[in-house]
Amino acid sequence: MSKPQVETWRIYITIFVGLGWLLALALWLIFYAGNLSILQNIGVFILSVVLVAIIVVLLWVPWSFKHME
Repeated sequence: MSKPQVETWRIYITIFVGLGWLLALALWLIFYAGNLSILQNIGVFILSVVLVAIIVVLLWVPWSFKHME
């Protein structure tokens, strides 16, 4: 049984998505969070986490199905 090979581009995209999310979150907190209530800011945070999760899942699910045993 051999190990499944990971395409390195998937790893790089995952890293860039994570870093991009952190940058977008920091910019949101610096420039826009003060104009909204705490509940609206929590909503924006939850929405951003969901969007990042969808992107990463769509990126990795095809690879996992391809290497499923």
